[in-house]
Amino acid sequence: MTTPQNEAFSRVLIDKALEFSDWDLLDPKQVQFELHTSNGRADYLLRDKIGRVLCVLEAKREDLDPYDAKEQARGYAENLKAPFVILSNGREHWFWNYQRADQRDAYRIERLPSRDDLERVRLKNLQPPRPLQSEVVRPDYIRNLKHNLTLRRYQIGAMDEIAKTFDGEGRRKFLLEMATGTGKTLLCAALIRRFLQTRNAERVLFIVDRIELAKQTMEDFAVVLPEFKPVIFKSARRSGELLGSSVVVATIQSLMIDRRYREEFTPFYFDLVVNDEAHRSIYGDAREVVQFFQATRVGLTATPKAYLKNVNIEELEAQNPKGLEARQLRDTYHYFGCKPGFPTYRYDIIDAVKDPEGPFLCLPKIIDVRSDITTKALAESGWAVVINEQEENFKIQDLERKVFTPARNRLMCETLLKEAQRDPSGQLGRSIVFAVNQNHATALTKIFNELQPEVAVTITSRIKDASTIAKDFRDGKRPERIAVSVDMLSTGYNCRDALNIGLMRPIFSPTEYIQIKGRGTRTYTFKIGNTEYEKKHFFLLDFCAVAEYFEEKYDYSVPLKVPREKTAGAESTGAAGGGERGEGRAEGAGEGQSTPQGPREIPMWEGTDVLASREVIEVGVEGEKVDVMTFRGSFEQDVRKFAEQDADMQAAIADEDDDVVETLMNERFYHQPTMYYSPDKLIRSYGVPAPTPAFVYNAVGKKPLPTKDDIVVDTVDSIAARFNLRYSEQKWLDATTQLVADDPQALERFISGDVTLFNAGQFNRLGGARELAQFEKRDEVFEALRQSMLVRQSLLTV
Repeated sequence: MTTPQNEAFSRVLIDKALEFSDWDLLDPKQVQFELHTSNGRADYLLRDKIGRVLCVLEAKREDLDPYDAKEQARGYAENLKAPFVILSNGREHWFWNYQRADQRDAYRIERLPSRDDLERVRLKNLQPPRPLQSEVVRPDYIRNLKHNLTLRRYQIGAMDEIAKTFDGEGRRKFLLEMATGTGKTLLCAALIRRFLQTRNAERVLFIVDRIELAKQTMEDFAVVLPEFKPVIFKSARRSGELLGSSVVVATIQSLMIDRRYREEFTPFYFDLVVNDEAHRSIYGDAREVVQFFQATRVGLTATPKAYLKNVNIEELEAQNPKGLEARQLRDTYHYFGCKPGFPTYRYDIIDAVKDPEGPFLCLPKIIDVRSDITTKALAESGWAVVINEQEENFKIQDLERKVFTPARNRLMCETLLKEAQRDPSGQLGRSIVFAVNQNHATALTKIFNELQPEVAVTITSRIKDASTIAKDFRDGKRPERIAVSVDMLSTGYNCRDALNIGLMRPIFSPTEYIQIKGRGTRTYTFKIGNTEYEKKHFFLLDFCAVAEYFEEKYDYSVPLKVPREKTAGAESTGAAGGGERGEGRAEGAGEGQSTPQGPREIPMWEGTDVLASREVIEVGVEGEKVDVMTFRGSFEQDVRKFAEQDADMQAAIADEDDDVVETLMNERFYHQPTMYYSPDKLIRSYGVPAPTPAFVYNAVGKKPLPTKDDIVVDTVDSIAARFNLRYSEQKWLDATTQLVADDPQALERFISGDVTLFNAGQFNRLGGARELAQFEKRDEVFEALRQSMLVRQSLLTV
């Protein structure tokens, strides 16, 4: 035991942490300080509501690793019959439920548990939950909730596989790899019910990546889990409904903003966390969210990212351990505790088509249509053409990005209207067309509606009320038969009667191709009068030889290339396949404008079938010439004026709806040809790597802008907690984070993996290269720092 004066500063921090978790330090019935026992003095005793000791909290000096006091604290706890131990130096905390046979060691937590947290965990210790398998699931498991809800054999199989390994092996991570359209959401609702009914979970978090998916999920949850009062986090946190709900549906963005997942929850709040589209929500800042909660984790996806597939792990570990760590961080199978390529349960499109109880999905009929321009652009030599008296050469991924081709666009639209499948009534079957970018989507919609009035509607992120339009199109409440989109409808969009998928852009990522095909694979029964017609297949109208590429040219034996995270706030390239083979579009990319090409305007090829010309304004390098100080003052004045004049912006700021604030700024404020405001210029001007909403709230007086130091401390604490870092290891992380936040050159060297960066003086004071070599998790930790918001925002200015 160290002397109190040496622990004084740590105790101040511990006191604040306890208060932050709703412990009343002035109430001795809650918190007692320094109790002498037969084998030493316990620093803090945390008591339950009737005065029994719940937990012994052992405090250590800030410069000591609290983990080392584990056995000492257990001795105090056993003597006091306390079921839990917390070890803390004020900066980091460790929790140990030492009486549980399956929790043999302490683990790092980011927030101290509240009294309710500890009582909940103790109650589980005293009244263990039933085995999952004791809750028998049959096809009629949820039929009493709605007469036509029947679980399919494969859905029950997935649930039983989880139950078997959960009960028998103590597993707490699971990955379900299931084809789009096989009812993952309904399966998950039934799985959640099984966890709740057996008391293996009291509160459940279901994470999605878009608010539209949250709303769709609620449609199923409201039916299957009504007594558990499912809510959407974004709205429930403001209405007060959150406290009464056992099932919370949240977008990853709504949890990440202002670190709400830490501010509004404790690590023990949820017992089960489910990640929908898991391949997109387990790395970068999103990983912090899912790892914060000490819960059973289930991942759902049709397209896991297999970054360890076709990789000699032992050889890579010996030759490039950093490269292995980067792959492990992104590999969906690895994150959920599965061997490469082997999820907990798999049910793919072929299984669904061949299922003896089905078919439950349908396959496409591929119609490969190529224009002369397309054919030449697909060739190795590319499409050679003279434009503006200059000879140019374009590949398939350049079309509509580096050159406009209105004649080709018109031909594709005419062909789709002619070739598309009709529904049983004779109308053009409901169709979804995927364009290169938003400009291209708008152009295609114009052509469709010129050829056949009111046949098409654009559904992209810059269209007002796009989510409502998409829902109404799905439900048959709109007259249009064609939805033209970019990425907004590529995942999680359930239009069951879609008969045609049009590919008017190239695709080079297998994940993206599978997701887009999934928009057409669902079965459907058409009813005309008293007659029913089954959807046998859908048409895949392929205008860019996508199917041929994946059938004949894509090399599935080559390991996936590990990409860098797309920097936050950067504009999307708006094109598929512009990058490395096997990756294509960046995750989440596509709804943006074409990447600026400097002062050069994108040319238009004016062939004989040209319908019209169109001017495009590109934001060039002239926007960089604005005086920095003038920029700050003008921004704050203009954003206040914008907020006053835009009712949507007013409402979003009043509600502190960060998602909407960011969207409105991107769509209606940034990149106007006056001051050329953009996120990178704001970061450079203010010297703070913060997200857009932070600058807006500061400008309108809503709340002050965080300092760079605030962001650095937050980043270090989050990563340290995620990887259970010892105190000495956290010092390395802190020094590295401070350096890359302050020095752009050091940031570039850090991103490139230049190890000579660690020859700087601040690292020599930590012991230099020899001490760094003892930092076992350094590669994984530094990769997490590269993916952090601080680094991604800072990169915008490099």
